[in-house]
Amino acid sequence: MMEAPNLQIINLQSIESMVLAPHPSVCLLVLDAISPAMDFKGLVRNLIPAGCQYFMILGDAAEDVHDALDYAIDDCDLGYLGTLTAVHNDESAEDVASLLLNAAIPGEANVRCVVGYDKEDDAVRDILEKLRLKSPEMSEHSIPNHQMV
Repeated sequence: MMEAPNLQIINLQSIESMVLAPHPSVCLLVLDAISPAMDFKGLVRNLIPAGCQYFMILGDAAEDVHDALDYAIDDCDLGYLGTLTAVHNDESAEDVASLLLNAAIPGEANVRCVVGYDKEDDAVRDILEKLRLKSPEMSEHSIPNHQMV
C-alpha cells in the first residue's frame, strides 16, 4: 500500500495565487485539453522554486502539455535546475503513483506530491485512490497532510 504523506491538489485556474514553501516535490498534471487560460509559465515560476524536480504528465493533451512545460521552463530562465518533464500515458495508475512517491526524486523519502487536473475522471480517481485518497473533497477532511492549494 502506498500513502502520500504530503499530497497537495492544486487549482490550475489560480496558479498565480499558489504559495508553496520550498520542499522536494513532484508535480503530476492530468490534462485532456489545454485551455488558452492555462498559465504554464506561472506554474513553472511557482513550482520549480518551491522544489519541483519532476513534472509527470498524463491525459489526452499530455504531449502538448509536455511541450508547453519545456518551453515555459526555458522561457522562465530559472537557471538549470535539472527539472524533468515526461509523459506517462502508457503506465497504470499504480505505476504512476509508485513513481510519484518512490522513484521520481531518487534518495528523497518525503516528497511533496502536487496534483493538478482539468477534470476529475477515472484516471484521476484511480491515481488518487492509489495514493489512498477517495477524492479531493473527501480527502481534505480525512487526511491531515492533504492540502488544497
